[in-house]
Amino acid sequence: MQKIIYPKEPDLFFKETRKRVEAYFKDNNFKKFGGRKLLMKYFILKIALLSVYTAIFLLQETYFSFLPFIILGPLSIILVINVSHDGIHGVASSIKWLNNYFTLQMDLIGANSFVWKKRHQFGHHMFPNTLAKDPDLSQSNLVRILPGIQLKWFHKFQHIYVPVLYAFYTINWIYIRDFVDFFSSKSLIKNIPKVEHVKLFVFKSIYIIIFLFVPFLFTSLSFKEIVFNNLLMHISASYFLTIALVPSHVSEKSVFIQPNEIGEMPYSWSHHQVITTADFATDNKVMTWLLGGFNHHVSHHLFPRISHVHYPRVTSIVKETTKKYNLKYSHEKSLFKAYVSHFNLLKNNG
Repeated sequence: MQKIIYPKEPDLFFKETRKRVEAYFKDNNFKKFGGRKLLMKYFILKIALLSVYTAIFLLQETYFSFLPFIILGPLSIILVINVSHDGIHGVASSIKWLNNYFTLQMDLIGANSFVWKKRHQFGHHMFPNTLAKDPDLSQSNLVRILPGIQLKWFHKFQHIYVPVLYAFYTINWIYIRDFVDFFSSKSLIKNIPKVEHVKLFVFKSIYIIIFLFVPFLFTSLSFKEIVFNNLLMHISASYFLTIALVPSHVSEKSVFIQPNEIGEMPYSWSHHQVITTADFATDNKVMTWLLGGFNHHVSHHLFPRISHVHYPRVTSIVKETTKKYNLKYSHEKSLFKAYVSHFNLLKNNG
């Protein structure tokens, strides 16, 4: 596999940005971890999730028995992108076991945290929007997002049928993609420890027991109804997840990078992060809270070792320094515009 090389920084953009961010923490006597804010967010989300799960048993004989499942989908995603994401980056807490505990929340909702960490930290973060290097860009031939992909006749309809495919995103992730990452010869993840294989099957089993077998055994719902309700849960989770993840890297303004024949990238590391990443709705406090700072995505790519609870201030520093060094800072004012931009990309590339 070709080794990828970033050229040296051409200016003082990142050095100055980092210096100003460090000064912000020092002047305010802040730690870079999530701390109490993140812990409080965890308790709120966990209590909400457990309460909604309990509602499955309370509403089992009503016309609204499907409702808790629909709400559980987005709630699970909100918990993961707020808490597990920071835990995986080691910034949820200064206490290692607490980071591990937060990371474990991802496994409890069915998604394997070990392979996601590998994909996320050593693939996506190192080479965002880099062809053949960013695992988040791997796609089916049904969808033409990247330049250079052969154009098929059906791609002109992809902006219509892709929303249907997105409905099954988490089903694919939990029941297919994780196993492909573990066992496929084409997987980018090698030398997986045996203990992680055990954890994979243990937590997948726990997930199935919690969301399928427990409702079947302890409610009046039939197994078909429970399977259908689980499908609704995955659809709501999938749409929420794509809303959170897609606008930052895959929109009509997105730049996709290809290294040259010797593996050298056209931009330095910090410039690459800014050029290939976009922010959206950064002034919306509710959106920032729900999305775990994913809408402050440029800051996250430049400073992944800082908890998302600090991103609003970090983003203001990043915006100022990108302007000073004439770097294009991509931003959409609203989530709606950001999501529309993604579908414009699908339409344009089809």
